Amino acid sequence: MNARRVLLLAAALACVAGVATAQTDWVDDPANPVVPPPEPGAWDAERYTSTVLEVDGTYHMYFIGRNAMAADPLYWYWDIGHATSSDGVSWVMDPANPVLTRSPFEWDERAVAVAAVIHDGTEFRMWYTGSDGEVGRVGYATSPDGSTWTKHPGSPVMDAGAPGAFDDLGVWPGTVIFDGERYRMWYTGAHGTVSSDWDWRIGYAESADGLSWIRHPGPVLEPAPGWESWLVYGPSVIYDGLTYRMWYTGHSSSHITIGYAVSQDGVQWTRYFGNPVVDGPGGGVEWASVLYDDANAVYEMWFTNLNDFSFRRATSACCSTVYASFIPAAAFAAGAHGSFFQTDLDLSNADVVPAEYELWWLPRGEDNSEPTVSATFNLGAGMSVRYANVLAEVFELEPDALGALAIVSSSPRLLAMSRTCNLPGDGSSGTYGQSIPAIAPEEFVGSGERRRILFGTENADMRTNIGCQNGTDVIIPVDLELFDMEGNPLATERIILLPWGNDQINRIFEDFAPITGYVEISTPLAAGAFYCYGSVLDNVTSDPTTIPPM
Repeated sequence: MNARRVLLLAAALACVAGVATAQTDWVDDPANPVVPPPEPGAWDAERYTSTVLEVDGTYHMYFIGRNAMAADPLYWYWDIGHATSSDGVSWVMDPANPVLTRSPFEWDERAVAVAAVIHDGTEFRMWYTGSDGEVGRVGYATSPDGSTWTKHPGSPVMDAGAPGAFDDLGVWPGTVIFDGERYRMWYTGAHGTVSSDWDWRIGYAESADGLSWIRHPGPVLEPAPGWESWLVYGPSVIYDGLTYRMWYTGHSSSHITIGYAVSQDGVQWTRYFGNPVVDGPGGGVEWASVLYDDANAVYEMWFTNLNDFSFRRATSACCSTVYASFIPAAAFAAGAHGSFFQTDLDLSNADVVPAEYELWWLPRGEDNSEPTVSATFNLGAGMSVRYANVLAEVFELEPDALGALAIVSSSPRLLAMSRTCNLPGDGSSGTYGQSIPAIAPEEFVGSGERRRILFGTENADMRTNIGCQNGTDVIIPVDLELFDMEGNPLATERIILLPWGNDQINRIFEDFAPITGYVEISTPLAAGAFYCYGSVLDNVTSDPTTIPPM
């Protein structure tokens, strides 16, 4: 299987050494599927992975299943099954399956599903979703052997969220970790109604005893433009003592795949730049469960193949990963009114370990499928560096160079800020100029979104430019709709952005001067992801001010 690359990581990084070592590639096990498709008509004819853990040399897999011929909605009549393996490849189904079942006339009479299981050194402990057909709540059960389970009499131990919350329809445990002081749960929160389309996001909760839970007030991971634009769910989380690593399922309107994110605290997450990391044919893949094999220094993943409900295994030398952000405007060039613009760049490593990084030059108006890549630099923990005139200093470019930059790093906590200023005629330092922070991929505008750029102005004193950056490897049309201050439409301009390309419309309101107004930005492309900003300039000094999209 191939991890889909953003900014052509697969091609471009194969040509350069340094930061991007492509170690988030997952390799299919040649024995796949390690669990074959279920038998038609069986209790688990429709089957999904949930949790895999290793205890004293034995792998334990917990999965959810139902008879796919049931006429009731998808949410109902689920039970939990169990299988064991000595190597994670050859699995033996538990003869007692299903090992955790529904309780008639109770809060979980319609479903028990989506189990998060740990072993505390003495017993197995499970947090699972139970449903009465209306909402999903979290129950708790224990087992001495992983097969025979006793439900806690105080279940449910966590209710669905309050009406209107992102998890008011259901709470589905994904991973529970005990850090020595508290239990930490990452779960799928469902919003909506049983009869309507659901809205799934990933939430977080904590507990001192595993029974009384306090949830984070909002989701910690939400859908983002592109491959995960509809739903995110099924978090599998590992903590290595320094970094939390999450594998999760992302769902667009047409496909289901598995992505990856990291966090320093388990709450604020940064997606991997090359998502998704595991893909599949047809209906896709979902519900990953990941373990780290210390003996062999590899990660193991088990997941569901939606084509036939078989289970597959993959391994990875993960996780020396690549993160990236964009500076959507960089210049070493002459402008209007006798101006001359130069871009400086500040980088600061907010991580506790050194960071490697590269800068990629993305010229304006070009197909940047093969960008110009800098040398690989190293920045110590807590350290910062400033590049004055970054295009000349790093890339040895001559005037007139206009475009954008990508910053590709080994750390999600490499911060970046640019400033583009107008130099006086003598070439000395200019005004402070236009400041633009690095833009992360999740900040891009996706299909179906509209954002507004304010402060549009064109008169004798000021002018407005709009610049846009493509966040994909396909050609994207971007529509810029102009309005006056009363909300009256004036015109629509369209920018065609080539792969990873950028472009700019200067004096976008020139035909309507003198005027003040705003611009609304969107793309009609279903898989589109882009970023636009406004730049309002003083006609006397050519001092620019950045206007971000809102």
